[in-house]
Amino acid sequence: MQAHKYTLAIVTLFLAGQLSAQTTEPKANTSTKDAAVKKTESTSEQVKTGADTAETKVKEILGEKKEATPAAPSSVGVANKEILFITSQTSFTLEAKDDSSAVDFIEWKPKNGEFRRFTQPIRISEEGMTEIHYRSVDKAGNAETPKVLVIYVDNTAPRVSLVPSEQFFFLDGVPFTSKNNSYAIIAEDKQTGVQSIQYSINSEAGKTYAEPIKLEKGGANVIKYSATDKSGNTSPESSLIISVDDVKPTVEIVPSLPLVDISGKSYAKKGNVFYVNAADKESGVKKVLVKLDAETEFRPYTEAIKVETQGEHILRAIAIDNVGNQSEIVELKFNVDLTPPSSIIQKADGAKVVEPAKSEPAKTETKP
Repeated sequence: MQAHKYTLAIVTLFLAGQLSAQTTEPKANTSTKDAAVKKTESTSEQVKTGADTAETKVKEILGEKKEATPAAPSSVGVANKEILFITSQTSFTLEAKDDSSAVDFIEWKPKNGEFRRFTQPIRISEEGMTEIHYRSVDKAGNAETPKVLVIYVDNTAPRVSLVPSEQFFFLDGVPFTSKNNSYAIIAEDKQTGVQSIQYSINSEAGKTYAEPIKLEKGGANVIKYSATDKSGNTSPESSLIISVDDVKPTVEIVPSLPLVDISGKSYAKKGNVFYVNAADKESGVKKVLVKLDAETEFRPYTEAIKVETQGEHILRAIAIDNVGNQSEIVELKFNVDLTPPSSIIQKADGAKVVEPAKSEPAKTETKP
């Protein structure tokens, strides 16, 4: 009898053109490279742990099959570790041909079941690792040696989250951040592992996530993101509106009394004090710092500053907003004169007179 040739055509409804058997064992693939910020390390470890669990299950099943029936035809697919990751929506069809007496029928069975005639597309609803055994029989009664397709059914979409390298500052429920912040997108899939992560910024086209991203545009930005596992499950698209504050706060030093200009120098009047005002229209002012004369470090501004030391002075001030933007340093130079003037009296013709004694406050006699 001539040799029989058999052909299997596997067709899927949801993964058309991409249903060839994969030869890799399931591992998580977060797509987050080593450059991801330190805060994401713990989450990445969870992803790896979840993937290792799925991989361990696969290896256990493969190992059990190999040891139990090392020479059985039904273990061919398992021995070759050809694992196809699918969802329960994936369907299969079977086709066969015979060059001699023609094909009579095709039959198949699940891993733990009996052979049945193939009449309609095959679907497997139960999640986890399983097998599809299939064969054809010609009209002369020749039965094909059963073939095995090893599949892993996964109906659970990955979990995905966005992790900033710097904490947000929330104002009226809106997250504010600086332009220097970066964002890692972390995905986790405990079944078959993450295949890819997708994201988009504002109205830009979607991209495949490979490394932490940054927002270049000031103001409100929208990041949308999702993840797809190796079975084709895609998580619902998540989005986050982030307001990027790239505007520095403003600061000014205001004396309580106007400075007096004398020969090009500014003098503070007696009793004058200095106020420091700061403003930020985005995330708001977090703190104001001041430094007087030779002070080495800026100190927090808490109240009006009074200077009572003779001579020239320089008062400096800066402001920092709630996302870390720092204002320019402003400074005010002024002089303090604590020495009163001295006057003399003389006759109109210029003759000197005896200078009167300085007056003293009258004493009040206290009676016993």
